[in-house]
Amino acid sequence: MFRKILVALDGSEASRKATEWALNAYAESPKAEFTLMYAHPVPVRMVAYEPYGAGFGYVTSPQDAEVPLENPASASYALFPDKERVSQIAVIGHAAEVILEEAGKGGYDLIVLGSEGHGVVESVLLGSVSSKVLHHAKCSVLIVR
Repeated sequence: MFRKILVALDGSEASRKATEWALNAYAESPKAEFTLMYAHPVPVRMVAYEPYGAGFGYVTSPQDAEVPLENPASASYALFPDKERVSQIAVIGHAAEVILEEAGKGGYDLIVLGSEGHGVVESVLLGSVSSKVLHHAKCSVLIVR
């Protein structure tokens, strides 16, 4: 049914379940292509604003970051029996934004992701990645629990 599937991974328990789903779907869907994606967080640095006193602020600096070679996408990629219809990508950015961007430009017809990632506090402060993807994706979304 689905031909091009984007599986977003972050290393959480929910992400592991998304990988299990993808492995089963890979075996059952011989024509589907899978892309495993890891969004490396944008680093945040604290900086002093000297001209305005001793106050501090936070800035994000994607250019200062490097995606580790060993990441959730590479770990999941290693689990697939063959690499014929599976690929992996790792990007730096805010997870929901880069997932939605990749889904749009890559022509995916399904996004798969875990139901939770980093935890309740971060979800309240930053917003849930799965919720943002679910509400803004232009293709089908499967949230694995």
